Amino acid sequence: MSSSLSAALEKIHLHDPANQIKSDQKKPRARQRQRRRQEPLTPFRFFDLPGEIRLRIYGYVLFTPRRRQTTRFTGSVGASSKRNPFISPTSHRLALFLTSKRMHEEASDHFFSMQTFRLFPLQDYSRMPTIRAIAPTYRRSIAAIELILGSSWTAPPASWTVDRSLGLEDMVRVRTFKLFIEVDPSHPVFEGFRVSEGFYTDFAGELLQKVLAAVPALEFVEFDGWPSVRKSGALMKRLLQEVRAAGKKIAWGPERGWTDYDGEEDCDDPHGLREQEERMKQHQLERERREQREREWARVQAASLPLPLPLPQAQALPWLDL
Repeated sequence: MSSSLSAALEKIHLHDPANQIKSDQKKPRARQRQRRRQEPLTPFRFFDLPGEIRLRIYGYVLFTPRRRQTTRFTGSVGASSKRNPFISPTSHRLALFLTSKRMHEEASDHFFSMQTFRLFPLQDYSRMPTIRAIAPTYRRSIAAIELILGSSWTAPPASWTVDRSLGLEDMVRVRTFKLFIEVDPSHPVFEGFRVSEGFYTDFAGELLQKVLAAVPALEFVEFDGWPSVRKSGALMKRLLQEVRAAGKKIAWGPERGWTDYDGEEDCDDPHGLREQEERMKQHQLERERREQREREWARVQAASLPLPLPLPQAQALPWLDL
C-alpha cells in the first residue's frame, strides 16, 4: 500500500504554470548573455568616423557645462567675455586630452579655435588666459584675438608691449582681430585728469600698428565699444587710420551698432556735445510741458469740485430765554 502510494506521488509534479513560463523565457536571455560574454569584444574605431562628426563630439565634450545656467568667469567686456562658449568641467576636458596623442591634437585644436583670446589682461575678473600665457604649441590653433582699449588711460601697464614673446607671429590662423574701446580719453570731460590730450591716442595707435604688422594672415579688424565712444573722436580716427594704412578691411561689432553708412565718422561734432545739448534741451522742454499739463489738470479738478454748503445759523428757541 505504501509502495504504491509513493510511486503515485513520484508521478505527480507540483509546479506553477506561470513560473514555468517565466523560467522558459529567461533561459534564452541567459544563453544570449553567456554567448555575448564568450564572443570577443571588438573596439570601436573612433577615428574611422568623418572629421565633421568627430568635431561635433569634441564640441559636446569640451563646451557642455555641468549646469544649464552657468556663471561666466570670462570677464564682462568685449567678445572674449560675452561671445565665447561655456566650457565643460576640467575633468571632462582632461580625460579627452589624455586619451591619445592624435585625439589630443584634434581636441586641443578645436578647443582653441572656437574661442577669442585677449592680447593683454584686464581687471574684470576673467579666468581666461591671455595669449602670452598660452603655450606656443597651441597658439597656431587660435583663430580670433581681441584687444580692449580704454583702461589705465593715464598710465598703461608696462606689460602692454608687442614683442616676440607675445607669439603673434605664430598665429597663422587668425583672420579677424577684434578691437573694443571702453572710453576715449580725448573727450573734454577728461580735461585735468589725463596726461595730455593726445597721450593715450598715440599710445593706442602705435600699439595697433605693431599688432597689425606682427599677425601674418590678418584680414579684418572688427571695431566695437561702449555707447560713449564715437567714430569722430580722436582715438577712433587714429585707429581707423592705422587699419586703412595697413590695408586691412574694417568690420563692426554688435555692441555699439556702428555701420558703414551711419555718417558718424565725418560728423563736425567729434564728441557729440551739441547733440547732447540738444537732447538735454528736449528733455527740459518735455519736463516743462508735463509740469504745465499737471498744473492745468489740478486747476480743472479744483474748479469741478462742488461748493461746500453753508453751515446752518443758530436759531433762538422760543422757550429758551438767553
